[in-house]
Amino acid sequence: MDKGFTVRLAELDDAAAISVLVSQLTRRFLVEDFSPAGAARLLDAMSEQAVRSYLQQGFRYHLAEQTLENNTELVGVVATRDNQHLYHLFVAESVQGQGLASRLWQQAKASCLANGNCGEFTVNASLNAKVIYQAWGFVAEQERRETKGIIDVPMRLVL
Repeated sequence: MDKGFTVRLAELDDAAAISVLVSQLTRRFLVEDFSPAGAARLLDAMSEQAVRSYLQQGFRYHLAEQTLENNTELVGVVATRDNQHLYHLFVAESVQGQGLASRLWQQAKASCLANGNCGEFTVNASLNAKVIYQAWGFVAEQERRETKGIIDVPMRLVL
């Protein structure tokens, strides 16, 4: 990848760093409209222990890292479940707008297709991310929904 980004598969030892990045971005961009219980539920699902469990269950995480002045920083995360469900996609604020989310999605999609996906993907998009997923070809299966205080838009992509 250009712009100093490298992408690699996550290992169990990455769970803490993944949790920190996705939790920070979730607090900043996602939970504002959630009920307090929904916000807590979503943040619990992004804890280090939860991420470690997802990795052990076979969720595939690709991590984008950027090295500046001999310091490597985690700046992006994409995770898929069962080679079809886009579970996490987060990019650090410092590198947003540089195409990294799209690159991570392309990496995850290619990996899923190489591992048996037949060309169909799902995502439960945040309200803020819906337009990005639409640009990638995802179609909303219904409008805004709220489940246990968590607000999202279920979407599907058929290649």
